[in-house]
Amino acid sequence: MADWFAFGLEGTASSGLDKVLRLQETKLQFARALKYALANPIPQAPDRIALIHDDIKSLDKTLRLRVSMLPLDRPQAWFRPGIPAEKSPIASSEHTDPIFMPFEDSHAAVVRLALPEFWRQRIVATDRYDAGFSLWGRLLALNKKLHQLNHLSAPFHDITIDEMPDAIPDELSSPALNAFVTQLCQRLKACQRDLEACYSFLWARSESFLFALHVQYMGGRGKESRADKNAPPPLPHNGRKLSPLEEALRFMNFSRLPNFADLRARYRVMAQALHPDRGGNEDHFKLLSLHYQALLKQSQRF
Repeated sequence: MADWFAFGLEGTASSGLDKVLRLQETKLQFARALKYALANPIPQAPDRIALIHDDIKSLDKTLRLRVSMLPLDRPQAWFRPGIPAEKSPIASSEHTDPIFMPFEDSHAAVVRLALPEFWRQRIVATDRYDAGFSLWGRLLALNKKLHQLNHLSAPFHDITIDEMPDAIPDELSSPALNAFVTQLCQRLKACQRDLEACYSFLWARSESFLFALHVQYMGGRGKESRADKNAPPPLPHNGRKLSPLEEALRFMNFSRLPNFADLRARYRVMAQALHPDRGGNEDHFKLLSLHYQALLKQSQRF
């Protein structure tokens, strides 16, 4: 370790001592920036990395518990009947839950585009996903919180904990400091990995949720009046007619050509939901078979 006073041996005594003081003040600022980022205002309480680690573990446990109760092979488990409007002279209100609104392809497309973007940009969309009630809200809030924790305050805002000790300027570096921040870096990266795993898990199951909505939507259409069963299907929102492959992907709710295992698993679930003997639509069941064969043939080409 270099002698801290050696930096002031060049030039005049006054200028040398000014340089020593500036360096010591910078070191003090750096220590304060680390303390501001990590310290818990409650005495003897765990630091902020430990707190967010506990929050992430709690979210992961909640995800595994709650989402496991909504399996893909039981689409009906994803839905619940709405609470009826109260009928009384005093109050009359209708309770609705937007999560269980009727399925719309356009809404599903927005969700698929918006959530990954919120995650990448570390946006907390409280107007759509309240952290107090929504698993996605909690995840997005923790994502932003972890990002803020990783960045030091000015004048060291360009230094992040997960890049230490390499990001520390040479004049501030020391063996003890490097050992200390290396430990911080490892702990914070572990939080990042755990939160990324939560995101991947919730995203995969959210895709399953949208698929369950799609299955219920397709099955529910079989109970509609047969008066307009011969009407042509509606065009996509941009007015362009879909190709046979695009129509098959859309019918089975795939965004891209699936592998054989995913295609077969989805076919089985949809076949159970759309089968006429289970109250489904016979026309849709026949369409499902045609679209499945088309996608199967296409996937076997690759």
